Amino acid sequence: MLRGLLLVYLLMLTSYGLLHAQDTTISPINLPEKYLSSVDKKMQSLDDQLSQQSAAYLNKLSKQEEKIRKKLAKLDSSKAAEIFGEAKKSYEQLSQKLNAIDGKTKSMLSGEYLPYLDSLQGTLGFLKDAKNVIAKTSDIQQKLSKSLEQVNQLQNKLQKAEEIKAYVSQRQEQLKNLLAQYTDLPRSVSKYFGKYQQQAYYYGQQLKEYKEALNDPDKLLSRVLSTLQTIPAFKKFMSKYSMLAMLFTTPDNYDPTQIVQGLPSRQQVMSLIQNQTGNTNTNSLAMVQQNVGAAQSQVDEIRNRMNELGSNSKDLTMPDFKPNDMRTKSFLKKLEYGTSFQSQRATNYFPAASNIGVTLGYKISKKSVIGIGISGKVGWGTGWKHIRVSSQGVGLRFYADWKVPAIWGSKEGNLWITGGAEMNYQRSVESLEVFKNYTTWTKSALVGLSKKFKAGKKLNGKISVLFDFLYREHIPVSEPFIFRMGYTLN
Repeated sequence: MLRGLLLVYLLMLTSYGLLHAQDTTISPINLPEKYLSSVDKKMQSLDDQLSQQSAAYLNKLSKQEEKIRKKLAKLDSSKAAEIFGEAKKSYEQLSQKLNAIDGKTKSMLSGEYLPYLDSLQGTLGFLKDAKNVIAKTSDIQQKLSKSLEQVNQLQNKLQKAEEIKAYVSQRQEQLKNLLAQYTDLPRSVSKYFGKYQQQAYYYGQQLKEYKEALNDPDKLLSRVLSTLQTIPAFKKFMSKYSMLAMLFTTPDNYDPTQIVQGLPSRQQVMSLIQNQTGNTNTNSLAMVQQNVGAAQSQVDEIRNRMNELGSNSKDLTMPDFKPNDMRTKSFLKKLEYGTSFQSQRATNYFPAASNIGVTLGYKISKKSVIGIGISGKVGWGTGWKHIRVSSQGVGLRFYADWKVPAIWGSKEGNLWITGGAEMNYQRSVESLEVFKNYTTWTKSALVGLSKKFKAGKKLNGKISVLFDFLYREHIPVSEPFIFRMGYTLN
């Protein structure tokens, strides 16, 4: 319990509550012009996606239930009527209730704690109600109220969506127990129930995606928080009126560290522990460590039991299919932007040159990518004494990457099988007519291996060695192996 309490307090250090205060001794601050519009745009986008996707999933779940009902009615009409009688209406009502939610009031904290949402509500609430904090304009109060209402509405919808998720989970278990009573069910029933399970699983994953997007750091919010952190009234009241502060009391001398500055000091953590446990002696930390150790032992025991049960155990809430982690991602998040570089030495026919390519990939799953690209060939001359930059041609590409699976129990790495097809025009493009007649273009069929590695937070490096099956058909005959390196951004 103490371990959980400590983790909650650490989260509390990054939350900013709904503040209702006045501070007449400070100079008004200037709120960034794009701040409120940025908040509104992000909240509205997530709100619309949540409503649309929830309605779509509920509709699909209802259809799968209806298919199961029709098949089961042929075997046991009374049981089918009992279980599925009001099912369609229930799904419709869930969708209607979600769409009817507004932000007039903020619901109490429940479910998963979202630090970004808490910080946003606290900031907007403080700015709306505190006097002389920001430079006032004729419509600033109205804008702040509208933004706060939009944030509250999204929070309320997220909590309602979690209730829908719980309902679907219970319904799934109910259907599973029902179907387990029959030994001669048609195969189509198992197929429909399998699709029901898939939709239920992906709905949960979709909610997770929205929460991750909601907690994505926002530069504008960080700037506003950094400014408000200098106001004593903001510090004082946010420690009393944040979501978590409503559940737990904090000492009067509590001074939370702002998000952009990182973790609190050891003294602050000890003060929180001693205040909550009522133990003011020096053994507080030892007591917490003892309880954390006991909790860790219980977690290890549960993990061992899960391993003994195995991934096929019916006691575990696991999908009965192989899920695609990319299915719930938005279209833009499935795109992979890349560059590639390839050089060749000078020959009797061609000068030293480099192929510089730009690619756009689409991630079908975390283990497969398909994409297209274009390239330009830049000539550098025939040697160090004859350097001359020139255009030597263009190229079109199609490629596909498949991640190499674990072999013989080995750990899955970042080795990929790469294949593709290319067409290259080996001369300077004098007119667009060359793109109408591809008979003069050099064709390549490539297969090889690629190694992908982390080069930054969102930047990945890629090194490829490819074999060209059509190298003998090139005039003149080209090198059979191609070495490329590049980067991808996703």
